[in-house]
Amino acid sequence: MDQRMSRPTRFALTPGAHSAASQAPRAERDVSWSDFRSAVRFDPKNQVLVAVPAISAKRAEHPWLGDPVALYARVGESGVYRREYEQGSVYWSRATGAHEVHGGIAARWREDGGVSSRLGLPTTDVLPLADGREGGYTHFEGGSVYWTPRHGAAVVRGMVRDIWALLGWERSTLGAPVADVVLDSTTGVWSGCFEHGSITWSPAGGHEITVDAEAAPVG
Repeated sequence: MDQRMSRPTRFALTPGAHSAASQAPRAERDVSWSDFRSAVRFDPKNQVLVAVPAISAKRAEHPWLGDPVALYARVGESGVYRREYEQGSVYWSRATGAHEVHGGIAARWREDGGVSSRLGLPTTDVLPLADGREGGYTHFEGGSVYWTPRHGAAVVRGMVRDIWALLGWERSTLGAPVADVVLDSTTGVWSGCFEHGSITWSPAGGHEITVDAEAAPVG
């Protein structure tokens, strides 16, 4: 019998296994994520198997994010995963999916507490302002952060945000926010200041919208 008869090659999946078969030459190509997923039993409870490809796909949508500067990481004990890139970050959860944050919006969100803040996770990427001027916004689970070169970043939340949204967001007569929406804990009044006016709301008094007709043009 010909001793040179070929045998089936079996690759050991357990680290440290050193059979003769496991030492066979490897294929001359990189192992892709799809290769890995097909080589293991998919466990839907293992969120990292969903998070990693989702984050990678979001990075592919935005090549300007640059190269990764850290490994994929789980945020605390939560079901949130992230990866940091040269120009921003991508966060993922089952509830919100994968979204990128960067620049002044990301800085303001992190200043507020990031994932553990009242804003929660991003539900959109950083998007351009609808009126076409320079700036952007991101919607989060608990509110929105808007940024313009003139006014910086501002957090809009609660009923003030809801009323402003009904008016048309930054395309409305009020324009973009110029400061965070604040709650007066004594009176229960929520207040939001915008480029051309303000919105106040309270459970007792409802809402009041003030438009400043003399407001200077937005620059």
